[in-house]
Amino acid sequence: MLFLVALVLWPFAHLVAAAAKGGGGAWRTVLAAGRYRNALVNSLVLSAAAASAAVLLSLVPAWVLARERFPGRRLLRAVMALPLSFSGVLVGFLMVVMLGRIGAVTELLRWLTGRALLSGAAYTATGLFAAYLYFEVPRAVLTLEAAFRRFPPELDAAARTLGAGTRDRLLRVRLPLLAPALRSSLALTFSASMGSFGVALILARRFTVAPVEIYTELTGFLNDAVAGALCLLLALATLAVDRLLAADGRGRGGVADASARARTPHGRRAPGRGAAR
Repeated sequence: MLFLVALVLWPFAHLVAAAAKGGGGAWRTVLAAGRYRNALVNSLVLSAAAASAAVLLSLVPAWVLARERFPGRRLLRAVMALPLSFSGVLVGFLMVVMLGRIGAVTELLRWLTGRALLSGAAYTATGLFAAYLYFEVPRAVLTLEAAFRRFPPELDAAARTLGAGTRDRLLRVRLPLLAPALRSSLALTFSASMGSFGVALILARRFTVAPVEIYTELTGFLNDAVAGALCLLLALATLAVDRLLAADGRGRGGVADASARARTPHGRRAPGRGAAR
C-alpha cells in the first residue's frame, strides 16, 4: 500500500491537479489542437502495430526456445535478451547508425544499387517502428517462452491421435490454449511502446508521438497543465487497451487450466464418440 500510494497515487494526483489548472483549459487545448491529437493517435497506431508485429515475430523463436533442445540454446536466449539491457537512447542511436542519412544499411544499398535507398529512414515512422521492434520482440519472446513451456504436450498428442493435422492442431488446440498468454504479451508490449521515450526522442523528427510532446511541453515551454493532460490521456488509453485485452480473456481457460484438466481422472479417460466430435 505504501508503494502504491507513494509511487502511483501521489504522482497521479499531481498530474490531475496540473491538468486542472485554469479551469480545464489544458484539456480543451489538447483536444482541440491537431498537433496533440496527432501525437496521441500516432502513439496508439504505432504501439498497436509494433506490439502486434512483435508478438507474431516472437511465436516461432519462443516455441523453439521452450520446446526444443539443441546446442547453443542458452546462448541464443542470452542474445535474444540483450536488447532489453539497452536504454531507449542507445537503441535510437543504433537505428541512426543503421538507417541514418549515411547509415550502414544506406551505404550498403548505395554500393549495391547506386542509389541512396532508405536514406534518413531512421527519422520516419518506419524507422521508429523498426526501433520499437528491436526491443519489443525480445520482450515478447521471453514472455511467451514461459507460457509455451507450460503447454501440455498430451493434448496435442491426443489431437494427433484423433486424426487432426498440423493446421487443425494449431488452430483448435494450441492457439486457443495459448490465447491468454498471447493477449498478455500483446498488452505488455503495447504498454511498453506507448511509454517509450528515449528512442522516440532521438528518432521522432517527421513523426511525433505523445511522450515526445509531453517532454517538449514540460521542458521547453514549462507548460505543466498541457503536459499533465497529455500524460493522463496517454495513461488512460494504455489502461483501456490493457483492460480490453484482459476482458477478452476473462473466463477462458489458459495453458495452466488446460493442463490441470488434462491431469484429472476425467481427462485420462479414453476419448469417446463425443471427444472425437
